[in-house]
Amino acid sequence: AMGRVGKPFPGEKELLGSGVSYCATCDGAFYRDSEVAVYGASTEAIEEAMFLTKFASTVHWVVPTDIEKELQGGMDVEKNKIMDHDEAMQLMSCPNVKLWTKTKLVEVIGDFNGVTGVRVNHRGSDDDEVIPVEGAFIYGNGGGSKPITDFCQSKVELDEAGGVIVDESMMTSVSGVYAVGDIRNTDYKQVVVAASDGCIAAMAVEKFLNNRKMVKVDWIHR
Repeated sequence: AMGRVGKPFPGEKELLGSGVSYCATCDGAFYRDSEVAVYGASTEAIEEAMFLTKFASTVHWVVPTDIEKELQGGMDVEKNKIMDHDEAMQLMSCPNVKLWTKTKLVEVIGDFNGVTGVRVNHRGSDDDEVIPVEGAFIYGNGGGSKPITDFCQSKVELDEAGGVIVDESMMTSVSGVYAVGDIRNTDYKQVVVAASDGCIAAMAVEKFLNNRKMVKVDWIHR
């Protein structure tokens, strides 16, 4: 039940620890009087960007959606569970924050000294633009996600997308090894589905360990 992980942007993995960070409270002070980029519109991204305004000369807030339109429409935390309306408005009002709305992160660029900029693309534009920054705080992924199966690729059978193939009891191609949740690459990526998978697997494991022919249940219809 390892789940899935977001795919990194080009350059993100290579520059992690050399300008790429996921923790403003940990690394923010390193960017005093420097320009940084924050990518994402989640509450986490907004809070981290707000923290960075205490240190950075400019915080470039890069958001893939039309966040200004969303906020003008009165969208709040009840309508958008991942973004806090008031915190977003507060961040946008900071004098050292530059908003890049409807803009996708394309690549983190840098050299042996660390991050030198982020390449972005504004919706509707054919050309990318480079924002010169020394730090990139990323709270989004580079295009979808993938099952975390690197550790078992040569052990169990996987589908074309890297998901673990299981039978109706959640058993993999290896007898006695079970997989549940998003690691199966199911189309239904919900917590309740993963929990259901876990219940099925637990009952199947009990049956397997005790060499039962049928699954044991704690209730019986009479």
